[in-house]
Amino acid sequence: MTTIAPAKEERLAIRIAPESKEMLRRAAERQHASLSQFIVGAALDRAASLLADETRFVVSQDLADALCAALDAPDRDIPALTRLFAEKSVLER
Repeated sequence: MTTIAPAKEERLAIRIAPESKEMLRRAAERQHASLSQFIVGAALDRAASLLADETRFVVSQDLADALCAALDAPDRDIPALTRLFAEKSVLER
């Protein structure tokens, strides 16, 4: 089964030292990828790693179980919160 790659419409130009380019070229060759494929793949991997804390988080099973239990627990009446939400917000005053 073949897949169709999405159209590439954007171009990215970078300046790089010749030694760095050669290192990237050798690494790309080792992975049987073009230089562009290697650089884009490596950059996307790094970006996903850096942004992961905005999209997911990992917790122990005990903590996950405690969170689920708290979410499933019946509502609690907290008088201070009831009073707070009964007041107009600072944006409504």
